[in-house]
Amino acid sequence: MIDTPRALSQLCSQMENDSCIALDTEYIAIKQPEFTLAVVQVGLSTGEVYLIDALAFDDLSALNSVLESQNIVKVLHDAPADLVLLSRASGATPKNIFDTRIAARLLGIDSRHSLSALVAHICKVKISKKQQQSNWRRRPLSAAQIRYAERDVLYLHQIRKVFLSRAHKKGRTAWLEEEMSRFDDPHHYLEPSPIERILRSPEAYSFKPQQRAVVAAVVNWRFHTSLKTKTPLKKLLVNKEILRLAKRRSKTPGAVQNACSSLPHRYVPQVTKVVAKALNTPTPACPKPVITHPFPNKKQPHLRLLQAVVTRRTFEYKIDAELIATSATLQQLIQYPEEKANPLLSGWRWEVVGKDLLRILRGESSVEIIDDVIKIRSVRA
Repeated sequence: MIDTPRALSQLCSQMENDSCIALDTEYIAIKQPEFTLAVVQVGLSTGEVYLIDALAFDDLSALNSVLESQNIVKVLHDAPADLVLLSRASGATPKNIFDTRIAARLLGIDSRHSLSALVAHICKVKISKKQQQSNWRRRPLSAAQIRYAERDVLYLHQIRKVFLSRAHKKGRTAWLEEEMSRFDDPHHYLEPSPIERILRSPEAYSFKPQQRAVVAAVVNWRFHTSLKTKTPLKKLLVNKEILRLAKRRSKTPGAVQNACSSLPHRYVPQVTKVVAKALNTPTPACPKPVITHPFPNKKQPHLRLLQAVVTRRTFEYKIDAELIATSATLQQLIQYPEEKANPLLSGWRWEVVGKDLLRILRGESSVEIIDDVIKIRSVRA
């Protein structure tokens, strides 16, 4: 384990002399509103693997130059959560990222593939994920934890090489580069608060001020209870249950218990009091709405039509549908078709489906079903 400034400095020197490193993280889900970084795994291109004890340092600013270097590729699987943790710990805006999960989705490999499934599929090696939810606060780590942590970065270099080769054969190298370049945007690492994240849910669009106050109060209760009892956040309440409490204005023990199946029974009285108090919050003191322009119901048919076209392109190109267009980007296109920031209006998404979707919305193209296949036809003036 790397647990001294000198050892970390030496490792950083090795990484700075490498052209490609593999990264992963292990975390603790009970010390912060979200996660606390516990271990950082580093896999060099030579095959050497190192574990950094993140709990041994006040911060990991020593990693800043490595994470921000455009000359060093950082390979991760399902990178966003790991990169947010690394950015928070180091103060860096990571650059030159290669996410093997995004690559898999872009190349037509099942997007549900976990890292262990990808390793089995490409490297023909079976790795166990039993230690993923183990206690990463403990020191020293067990032999099983160390073995698990090391194997999480051991095969990423090989997977990246395979994906680069497949992208070249499919003519999608530029697409892959476009997707990975999104990680260079500093806005990628701005973290919404847990309250804001829940209030961004479509279910919260129509919430009254006091219902938003319920969300804020229950999220804060969950956080402080998690700290006090050392209970993972999701073992207390999941976000959907918090939304349900607010939506139903559950202010009796029976209503709270009915809305929250995961809430331990001993906490029902506490949550009942929290909700009842929040429902009496003066309107000026309630959280402001996060989404000010909810998607109108009258445009739901537009959304369904565009989703059908995207689904068809998914089969044609063998690309994960959610990677091509999410419900949010389709809604944005319908409401604000000239918004250039929409990823559907540039790059490979524009070529695959974006330009056709825009023509449909403008009435310049029609959607037809011919021989059970969705077709796009130009509309003659």
